[in-house]
Parts: sequence; structure tokens; C-alpha cells
Amino acid sequence: MADLAINGGDPVAPDGLREEWPIVGDCEREQLEDVLKSGNWCSAGFYFEEGESKVKRFEDEFAEYIGTEYATGVPNGTQALELAFRAIGLKPGDEVIVPSVTFFASASAVVLANGVPVFVDVDPETYQLDPAAVEAAITEHTKAIEVVHYGGYPADMDAIREIADTHDLYVVEDAAEAHGTEWNGEKVGSLGDMGCFSLQLGKPLTCGEGGVITYDDDELAERVYSYSHLGRSIESGKYEHHVPAGNYRLSEFLGGILLAQLNRLPEQTDRRYKNGEYFAERLAEIDGIDTLKQDPRITKRGYYFYFLRYDAEQWNGIHRDDFMEALQAEGVPCSTAHNDPLYRNPAFANIDPVLQHGNEKDYDAMHCPEAERIYDSEAIAMGKDFLMHRENIGKIMEALQKVRDHKEEL
Repeated sequence: MADLAINGGDPVAPDGLREEWPIVGDCEREQLEDVLKSGNWCSAGFYFEEGESKVKRFEDEFAEYIGTEYATGVPNGTQALELAFRAIGLKPGDEVIVPSVTFFASASAVVLANGVPVFVDVDPETYQLDPAAVEAAITEHTKAIEVVHYGGYPADMDAIREIADTHDLYVVEDAAEAHGTEWNGEKVGSLGDMGCFSLQLGKPLTCGEGGVITYDDDELAERVYSYSHLGRSIESGKYEHHVPAGNYRLSEFLGGILLAQLNRLPEQTDRRYKNGEYFAERLAEIDGIDTLKQDPRITKRGYYFYFLRYDAEQWNGIHRDDFMEALQAEGVPCSTAHNDPLYRNPAFANIDPVLQHGNEKDYDAMHCPEAERIYDSEAIAMGKDFLMHRENIGKIMEALQKVRDHKEEL
């Protein structure tokens, strides 16, 4: 084998992996041209006048895809979470249990809705909420459990739902990275009281920027409608407003793109899932590299990240970051995902006490050992797009084996 690329050798994949995203074609162009020619660019008019809204059609089709009664499109995933927390009646100072391993918006949305995030540790085998840590964090102020299906891997919804039912808590699913993921045959976003998805450019379903909320309850439907449509009620007129609220609508252009992209999603999800399972089988050939736990209750896995679990002890003590640098030099893109447990982020470590409404938490003193270990030395995140092409897996395996064979060079 040649020397490692990081030391001047030839890389395994000099042009990188085969990755294209977003995937577009005539269907997206036709949808956009249809909206452009119609002159009906704003979805608001369709709530008060006759005609078919592409946003409304997308909401109906996405609700059917997820398996819920309702879906509401909004400008981004953060606002989807914020509106969900408002809809469940979060009051100033109410606590929401949040995993410490996730993207910033999972917790910032709680603060935007006047709640207080309570960060808990994760299961080291899945990187998802640890049910025991959730149970231990519940107080008289707890209003909800926010489940984040991090990277597209589902949290243990059996255990979380049992805890929530026992303590009469809401479950809000942050499924921003988990479009198409299934738990026991049911799609995430339908397993809690409310599901929240991001439609940002990198997500498995995208319109560039957007979000969507999924839910079943009629009372929640009324609240979501009101909070996202300037305080109107479902039955009220255009100029009748019942609560002070903002405008969280999607444009018809975005609705058209989403209709086209939603048609692509099932096949793309199936392809990534099959290639992801194949990749997991191949990874067994490499000592010191593992995947997240294989759980038979996961009946389909959507992907935003494909996580590798790196064990430095089996790599002569080479630090994860040095290993990643060598892998990147071979043409395999990878990262640590979101870098640190959320409570270490300055937004929380230095949070203004006013934002905690008298229920102050010392995030700077918080310690979740598994989350810290995972980010400091174990987690390696690969983006979803390489999974669209099986030939990429062969190149990755070749690069991993090359680094393994030449680990003494690191």
C-alpha cells in the first residue's frame, strides 16, 4: 500500500466521493413555473379564497406520509420547534428536557418559547436521549421531553413515551434530521405529541429554508394555526385576531418545490437505508471503528449523519482528530458534527438570567460525561449524500483500511 495521503502519498479518492445535493429536475422547474405564471405567490390568499394552494397540498401529503392528521409548513425548523412549544402551552420558567448532544436550535427554540432547557446525557451506544437520565431530571417544573432523533437515528420512543405518560408530560420530537426514519414501523414525527422537521438545504427533504410541524390533536391544530397565522382562528375572518402572534407561512414557490421533492423522498430514503446497512456490515472488517447500535425496532433509518464510533485504544492511542485528518486527506469528508455538548455553548454557559424567568440553571457547571466523551474523542460524522451511491462505500473502506495499515505513520 502507498503512503498515507496526509504524508504525501496518493489519496484513495483524489476527487472526493460522488455526492450531489439537492437533486432537481423537470418536476421542480414545472412547479416553480406554475406558481410564477399563476401570480398566486403567497399562500395566505388561499385560506380566504377559492383555489388550490401548493403549500396546503404539501401539508396534506406530508401528513399522510408521516402518518398524522395534520402538518403545518413554517419558515424553518427552529420556528417549527418554537411554535410546537407554544402550542403545548409552555409558560415562562417551564422546563423542557433536552439532550446535550444535538444542534443549537433544539435548545434555543425552548428559550424563544420562554422555557428553560434542562440538558441530560445520552446513551453511549445510540447518541440519543438516555431514558434513565430523563427520568432523573424530571421536576415539578417539567412540561415536556424534547426527543431529538439525532443524525436520523431514532431515540428509544418506547421508554420515552412510558416516562411521559407516567409523569403526564408532552413529547415533542425534533425530527429535523430524521425524515423517513421509522420506529416499529411508524415514522418519527408521529410518535410524540408533536413532530418538528427542518427543510433546510442539507436536509433529506428540502426547499432551501423551511420547516414543518406534524400532529394529530384538534386543539393543537387550532393553536398552531393561530400562532402561525397572525393570531387568527381556523374559523375567523381575515381581520379577526385572537392572540398576538406572528406570520410563519411558506410561500407558494416553496410549496411547489416541496411537492416535487417529497415525491423523491421515499426512494432516496430506501436507497440510503440499504446502503447504510451494507456499510455497517462492511465496517465490521475494520477494528476500532463501530456504528451506532443495531436495534431491531428501527425498521427504517433516514440519514442526516452517518456516525462512526472511533476507539483510540485500538488505534495505538491515535486521537480521533488525527485519524479524521488522515481520512480527510484520502478524500473522505468527515467531521465531529456539532463539536460540543450544548451546555458548553456560550449562549447557555453565559445565559442572561432574565431568560430563565426565575428558574435559573448553572449551565457552566453542568457535566454530562457521555456527551463530553463522544464529542471530545469518539464521534465521527459523515454526511448523508455519500449513501446515495454504493460505490462510495468501497472507496471509504479502502481509505479506512489504508489508514489502518499505516497507522504507525500518524
